[in-house]
Amino acid sequence: MPKASRPSTLQTCLRKPMTPSLALLLLSTLAGAAAAATPGTDNHTGPLRPQLSTAQAAEHTAAHYLADGPTPWAPAAVDTHALKPDFIVAADGSGTHRTVQAAVDAVPAATASNNGRRWVIQIRPGTYREPLCVQGKAPLTLIGVPGDAGAVRLVEGRYNAQTKPAGTAAHACWPDLAATTYGTYGSASVVFASDDLTAVHLTIANDAMDGVKAGQGYPPGAGESGGAQAVALMTIGDRVLLERVHLLAHQDTLHVRRAKPTLPGRVLVRASLIAGDVDYIFGNATLVIDDSTILQRAGRRQPPNGGHVLAPSTPAAARLGFLVQRTRFTAEPGVAPASISLGRAWDEGVARGTWQPGVSPNGQVLIRDSQLGPHLGGWSASTSRRPFAATGEQANRFFEFNNRALPADPAREVLAADGGWAAAEGGTRGGAEAAPEDVHTVRTAAQLRAALKPHLGTDGRPGVQRPRLVKIAGRIDLAQADDGRALGFDDFRDPAFSWDAFEAAYAPATWGKKKPEGPLEEARQRSAKRQAAQVMVAVPSNTTIVGLGAGAEITGGGLVLDGVQQVVLRHLHLRRAYDHFPAWDPNDNAGGEWNSAYDTLMLRNARHVWVNHCLFDDGVPATPSERVIFGRPLQRFDGLLDIIRGSQFVTVSHSHFRGHDKTVLIGNSDSLTSDDGKLQVTLHHNLWEDVKERAPRVRYGQVHLLNNLYLVNPGSEFGYSLGLGQGSRVFSESNAWQTPPTVAPAQLVRVLKGSLFRDQGSLHNGRLLDLAATLRASGASVSDALGWHPPHPPAADPAASVPARVRATAGPGWLWLGAP
Repeated sequence: MPKASRPSTLQTCLRKPMTPSLALLLLSTLAGAAAAATPGTDNHTGPLRPQLSTAQAAEHTAAHYLADGPTPWAPAAVDTHALKPDFIVAADGSGTHRTVQAAVDAVPAATASNNGRRWVIQIRPGTYREPLCVQGKAPLTLIGVPGDAGAVRLVEGRYNAQTKPAGTAAHACWPDLAATTYGTYGSASVVFASDDLTAVHLTIANDAMDGVKAGQGYPPGAGESGGAQAVALMTIGDRVLLERVHLLAHQDTLHVRRAKPTLPGRVLVRASLIAGDVDYIFGNATLVIDDSTILQRAGRRQPPNGGHVLAPSTPAAARLGFLVQRTRFTAEPGVAPASISLGRAWDEGVARGTWQPGVSPNGQVLIRDSQLGPHLGGWSASTSRRPFAATGEQANRFFEFNNRALPADPAREVLAADGGWAAAEGGTRGGAEAAPEDVHTVRTAAQLRAALKPHLGTDGRPGVQRPRLVKIAGRIDLAQADDGRALGFDDFRDPAFSWDAFEAAYAPATWGKKKPEGPLEEARQRSAKRQAAQVMVAVPSNTTIVGLGAGAEITGGGLVLDGVQQVVLRHLHLRRAYDHFPAWDPNDNAGGEWNSAYDTLMLRNARHVWVNHCLFDDGVPATPSERVIFGRPLQRFDGLLDIIRGSQFVTVSHSHFRGHDKTVLIGNSDSLTSDDGKLQVTLHHNLWEDVKERAPRVRYGQVHLLNNLYLVNPGSEFGYSLGLGQGSRVFSESNAWQTPPTVAPAQLVRVLKGSLFRDQGSLHNGRLLDLAATLRASGASVSDALGWHPPHPPAADPAASVPARVRATAGPGWLWLGAP
C-alpha cells in the first residue's frame, strides 16, 4: 500500500477516497492537533473530547456531507402552500384513502418516465397505527398539519424480541421470513426505502416500550440487557428529507441505512425533534441533523443504567457519517448529570475484539455549533468494546466544534454571547436564576396574571423583582373570564356607549375634522380602558416566559413590557389582540382612519429583551367583514410588535410574523428625538409572511436585519417591507425576498424621511440585490455611513440558504422546553 502524504486539514479526507493507512494517519493528526491546540478538551468529567480547529471545521459543513454522493444534494425550501395533494388520507373516509399504506401503494414506482414528477400525500389529523413501507416509489412528499407535528401520528408497537408467526414478513420493507422474531429492523414503525422522499409536519413513533418504568413492565423477551430495540423510522434510501417531524421511541429511534455499503444514503433532518434513550440515532448512512432538538428520555431504564445518543457505523471507506449542527441536546427531568454518553461507534457485525482498521466500520461524527445539556458525558467504547481513542490504530472519528452548555432545564436558557443587540452590556438572562418558588406552570389567564404579579417589598409596594420563570401550557385566552366565559363587546362596553350613537354624533359632515370629544367619546374611552385592564398583561423585570409544546398560545390580548428590563419570551404563539373600541382620528390620511390601541407585544422603555421562536398573527379573519363607519372599516388590530419610547438592546430571532398590516414599529414618533441613540434592535432569521408593511418601520433606531425571509404569496396585499423613518440607521444583511414578479425591488424599501441605510448580500427572487443602490437610482438621497457596526452579531448564513432554513425553523413547534 503506497505511503500517504501527511495532510494538514480534512481537505484530503473530503476530496479523495481514503486508504486505511491514510485514514489512520489523518485521524491521528487531527485528534493530536485538536487536543494540543484546544485547551479543555476534557471539558466534561470523562473521556477525551477531541475538538476541531476553525480551519478543520470549515471542511466539515452540511454542504460537504450532503455532497457525499454521485452529485451534490442541496434540498430546496419546503413550501407547504405550493404542495397540492394527489391523495388525501383520512381515517374517517373523507379522503381518497383510509390508511397511509393504501395511499402510498397508489403512488407509481420510480422509473425514468416519471421525469422527476413529485407526488404528494396529505395526511389529515389522527393516529394511524400500521407498519408503513414506502419502497421504490417515485419522488414523494408526505405532509401532515403545518405548524403542528403532533396532529398526525404514524405509530406501531413492535420490538426486537417480539415473536412473529413463522414464515411471515417482519416488515414489508424488510421481510426476513426465516426469523422467529421481528428483530430490530423489522420492528420499525415506518420504513422509507425510496430515494427523494420528504416527510414534513408529522410524528413517527414506536410505543412498544412506553409502558416500561424503571426497568419494570418489559414485554416478553425484552429487558434491560436486550430485546427492547424498537425503531420508529428506518431510512434505506438517498436524499431523504425530514422537516418539522417528531421521531419518538426509546432504544433505536432513528435508523439511517445505506441500501448497500457502497451506495449513497443521505438523510437531512431539519427543525425536528428526535427522542429516545439508548443508541437512538444510529446507522451507516450519511446523516445531517440541523436546527433540531435531541431529547434524552427518562424513566424506562432501571437506575443507574445510562445510555448513548449517537451510534454511527460508517463504512471504513466512507469519508463522512453523522453531522449534528445548530442542535440542542436536552433531557427530560430525571436524567442524571453526565449519565449519558454523546455516543459510541456501532461496530456493526463485528464481534468483541475482532475490529480491524480499514476493514471494519468506523463511525464518523461531528457535533458542532450546538448546545449540550449537563446530562451528557463524553464518548463511550464501541459496541465491540473498542475503547474510545482519539489517536492510534483504533482511533475513533468523533469530533466536536464550537459547542456550548445548555442548562438542565432548557427553559432557563439565556441569550448567547453572539445574540445581537440584546447581548450587549452583559447580555439578556430574563428569569434564568428563578428560585423554585418563582417557577410557575400556568394554564389559564388568571394563573398567568397571578404568576406575573409584581413582587412586593417590606412596605407592601412593588420592589425589586426576583427572577421568575413562567411556563405556558396550552391555550390562554386573555379575553376570557375566570369562569371560562368568553368576554366580548357587551362585557366591556360602558352603558353610555354605542356605535350607532357614536356614528351619529361624530359624522364628518356635521362634526368636521375635530377629534371626537364629549360624553360619547369619554364613554368609548372608559370602555377601552375596561377592556385593556382585562386583556393587556404587564410583564415585570427579570422574567422568562416560555411555551411548553406546540400549542402554547396567548390570545385575545397582548403582553406589555413597560419600563422593565431582562425579559425573555420564547416558543409562544401570540395572536389576536382584538380591540372592541378603536379610536377615530379624522386627520389620519386623507379621509381619516380608525386606530386600534393594542399590540400583541409592546416594548415601551424596555431594556434587554429577547424574543425567540414566537409566532405573531391576528388569528382567523372576521366573518363577515368589519363594520364600516365614516367610510372606513373599524380597525381591530394595531401592531404585532412595537418597540418604542427609548427601548434598548432587543433581539428578535427565529420568529414568524404572519398576515398583518402594520407589523413591527421601532420608534413611534418623529418628535421623540430622545429616542436618538436608543432603539438598538437585532432582527435575525425571522419569517415575514404576507405582511403588508412595517417589517419593520424604523425611527431613530440602530437596527440590524440579518437573514430574514420576506415571503409574499400570490394574491396577498403588499405595500413595502422596510420603512426608513426619521433618524433611522438600518443595516440590512443577507436577507431574502420571495415575491411575485410584479413586485419590483424598489418596492421592498420605502424612504420615510430616513437617509442612512446599508444593504449587502441580499437576494430578491434569487437575484443579487442592493437596496441602497436601488434607492439612489430612484433619486433618493441615501448614505451607507451608518456610524455604527453590529455588536455581538449572530452567525450569518448566505442569503441563498435563508429561505430553506427560515421556512423550516421560524416560529414555535420544534423546541422542547419541557412537557406541557
